[in-house]
Amino acid sequence: MLFRLFQLFLHRSADQLGGCIYVCNLFQKVFGVMVGKKSVTAVLALLLLIVNFVPAYAADGILDEEYGKLSGQIRSFYFWQGTENNNGNLDKSKETFAVGGQLKYETPWLADHFAAAMNLFWAAPLFDDLNQARYGNTGVLDKNNDGYAVIGEAYLTGRFGGTTAKVWRQRIESPYLNGNDSRMVPNTFEAYGVESKDIEGLKIHLAWVDKIKLRDSDRFVSMTEAAGANSKKGGLAMLGAEWQATEGTLIKGWNYYAPDLDNTLFIEVMHKREIYPGVEGRIRFQAVDQRDVGTGYLGSYQTNEAGLLFGASYKGFNFDFGGTIVDDSAKIKTPWGVNPFFNMMMVNAFNRAGEKTLFLSATYDFSQVGIDGFTTNFKAALGSTPDSGANASADNNEYNLNLTYKFSGALEGFSILNRWAYVDSDNSQGGDDAGQVRVRLQYNF
Repeated sequence: MLFRLFQLFLHRSADQLGGCIYVCNLFQKVFGVMVGKKSVTAVLALLLLIVNFVPAYAADGILDEEYGKLSGQIRSFYFWQGTENNNGNLDKSKETFAVGGQLKYETPWLADHFAAAMNLFWAAPLFDDLNQARYGNTGVLDKNNDGYAVIGEAYLTGRFGGTTAKVWRQRIESPYLNGNDSRMVPNTFEAYGVESKDIEGLKIHLAWVDKIKLRDSDRFVSMTEAAGANSKKGGLAMLGAEWQATEGTLIKGWNYYAPDLDNTLFIEVMHKREIYPGVEGRIRFQAVDQRDVGTGYLGSYQTNEAGLLFGASYKGFNFDFGGTIVDDSAKIKTPWGVNPFFNMMMVNAFNRAGEKTLFLSATYDFSQVGIDGFTTNFKAALGSTPDSGANASADNNEYNLNLTYKFSGALEGFSILNRWAYVDSDNSQGGDDAGQVRVRLQYNF
């Protein structure tokens, strides 16, 4: 359904381009009059501080190794989603327009072994008519389209040789437990762990993760509560290893054990090599096994998924082709981060029970023709699920278009990301066609 994706692009482009220009021109006015009901004055004051003073101080070298490191991000995000009605038009079902970001301070190293850091995240709605509660639950703001601020990271760290330990609030990036940083702020965790690189070519990560702050919340809740066991509180043990077996071969193994909830084992093998002068070929295998353990807070289940991807790169072009299959007993759960499988799309994860998916992707880096920083990507996932039985559901085909531009020179650190999705669902099985638009403006300092 390339035509529907292109049609959606045309219908929304004028509005979003005009909106972005308007916001840029009136940026200084935003702070005083355009915030939502629950935004805090201190958050806005901090935003002004960042915009007007922090980059200058950092450039002057006041924040250096002696005084620590100050860094951060300013991000504006527009999200729109619609469902197709009987007339073939997309009726708005979700919408958010927000501004926010983060401000992080890292202390200098004490005796080269100990340090600490703190990171404030915030998100505030822009224009109340674009942030109505009935169109919330977008993942950008909270579920009612209101803003919030939270100290998402606050940790002590120690390093000895190639081993680093972190204690308390922190970001973690692993296959099934990660930041899922595709909206305003990422997931963060209250965790206690170590990461070791003492063995050449091998990275080991061991941690106990007690709580998670989801990307649309300012509350840290237990891992079991975030997974859906609302009356239970518990954490999980995480063990991961990544081995660079050869120059072109990387092997990953991660296990997540949540007592009385479930166990998730994930394996990934990636290999790449030059198959012809200037042409790189690659292959990627992924597999996951997920099952309940102990008393099984969420019931009894055992399921798995496997996928195989082939790819090639040549002069700025990247092409990928592959497929996945999920056991027909249950869907794969991903409550603590984004799904790590390569067929993860903007709207659908294609991890339902019994789902078989064909995946295609094409990317081009325009630096090959002198336009540095501009890349475009098109992805398609064609999914098929059982037509009958307990796990019957509508087949979905999803098409994504991603446009990214990263500025250089005087505007280095500033980037624009524009993403479009169209879902073609089997209406005869109760599915609804849908479209989604995301526009992100971001400045890192």
